[in-house]
Amino acid sequence: MRFILPLIFSTSLVLAHENEDGIVFNRYFQGENGLTGHLHADLESRYSSEGRDALDGDSLFSSTIEAAWKTVAFGIWYGESPEQSYNELQLSTSLNWERGDLAWYLAYTHLRFPDDGGHDHEIGVGAAWTGLPWDLAIAMDAYHSIDATGTFIETSLSREFEISESLMLIPSVCFGINEGYVSDGHNGANHTALKLGAEYRINDSFALTAHASYSFAISRDAVRYAGDELLRDFFHAGVGALFEF
Repeated sequence: MRFILPLIFSTSLVLAHENEDGIVFNRYFQGENGLTGHLHADLESRYSSEGRDALDGDSLFSSTIEAAWKTVAFGIWYGESPEQSYNELQLSTSLNWERGDLAWYLAYTHLRFPDDGGHDHEIGVGAAWTGLPWDLAIAMDAYHSIDATGTFIETSLSREFEISESLMLIPSVCFGINEGYVSDGHNGANHTALKLGAEYRINDSFALTAHASYSFAISRDAVRYAGDELLRDFFHAGVGALFEF
């Protein structure tokens, strides 16, 4: 499968939890013929996380390096806002499998927030099925926060369109559920989003990426839940560059 399912598996099954759209086209890869991996830099108009405009309208620059050997993968993700004092580091490892149209993973991610000294540990699991009619693909991803003792679940439905040998488009829709992961937010149906990703391949090793997304809040109650304050309807977009090795 040349292109990975976007959005729910937006972290190539390595970085289990980061900006939902920061890496739209990361691969599901197994380094069967040796070490494989990629570098990715991305500029986001907003930091979309758990359906929330996490930086209250400010942008995010992120960079990622990921590598895989057989079924084991490792990743480092770092994000920083140009407009405010915010940075975040994620260190992840995962076990990844693929059989026919089914791909699944088990991941561990350590998160650090250097500005305030905070940290967290997360366990992630997920699966994707590409054998649906009309070339549709469905995916589900869940990650559990040890610190918050809560879980966030997302599902997505997507389809790939190969416009040319160089250009790929992937529209998708996703749905998120909060079960204590955002500890001061409401539980249950959280948000849905319509997304469109694009990748333009320059050569076998280098590509440009872009995406646009509109997120719709569900059952927002900022009066009762402080964690719902940034849960809102909002549009955001991003552009990036991808180098594979």
